[in-house]
Amino acid sequence: MLEVSIIIVNYNTKDLVIDCIRSVINNTKAISYEIILVDNASTDGSVENVKEIFPSINIISSSVNLGFGRANNLASQNAKGEFLFFLNSDTVLVEDSISKLYYFFISNENEIKIGALGCILVDKTFQVNGFGGKFPTCKEEMKGLFRTMLLNMKLITSHRKQTYPLNKEFFEVDYVIGADLMMRSSLFKKLNGFDPSFFMYYEETDLQKRMSLLNLKAFIYTKTRIIHLEDGSGKLIKTYSNRKRIIIHTSRNIYLKKNDSRNYNIYVYWDKLYLFFSKFNKKYSFSENKQYSLEVKKTHT
Repeated sequence: MLEVSIIIVNYNTKDLVIDCIRSVINNTKAISYEIILVDNASTDGSVENVKEIFPSINIISSSVNLGFGRANNLASQNAKGEFLFFLNSDTVLVEDSISKLYYFFISNENEIKIGALGCILVDKTFQVNGFGGKFPTCKEEMKGLFRTMLLNMKLITSHRKQTYPLNKEFFEVDYVIGADLMMRSSLFKKLNGFDPSFFMYYEETDLQKRMSLLNLKAFIYTKTRIIHLEDGSGKLIKTYSNRKRIIIHTSRNIYLKKNDSRNYNIYVYWDKLYLFFSKFNKKYSFSENKQYSLEVKKTHT
């Protein structure tokens, strides 16, 4: 059995995914691995170009855009690795990060009960731009909606962010971001993979919420970095900003309804108030604000 199956989902990110795959091949030396690319019905020639440049890559072509979770689920069914490593197409490896994560995982798995592992993600200037966080709750998201309304009305300027011990070798989080997520293949199958209810965003949070019920934990290993160009694929879409906020908000609501159902009704009250104020958001057109409100309201029932 191979040690790691590296799974990359692509949707019209030809240049990014080629750079990503090349960086994996050039830097991953200390483990046995395969690369599985799932293409979500791209129209930019991604599949043809990847086949030409990397003929040994296992490519799964979908006739429709499956989103993030469903595409990864599809790849996992064909994976031969003991571990799965979900890697965004807009990432670039600068060292043998996957091997480092793998060896940290197997060396510490039983002692600290690792279920999921990731590393620090950075931008092109190596400034930290993400890694994971806390499980969302209706209470915390209501606070977030209220803060956002105050920010939009310019009644406050910012809010405090949670800090993590980046100087330690590793630290615990509730969930690892899906851009660089390592997990045993057997555990992923035991959890039935990503919930297909999520098109994009929050599916990795939901997966690791279910994982936590098995008394397994998520950790960030700090001794390696992966460049994450963050939203590289989305920036190629003209109407991305409105589309992104719709997908994020609806996915968040799906997550909260599923994982904090007891408090969801009161959350919906605040969410409706937030949507009322969003009608006056000058960053978007009237039609965009209307579309946003209508799509989010579908998750309230």
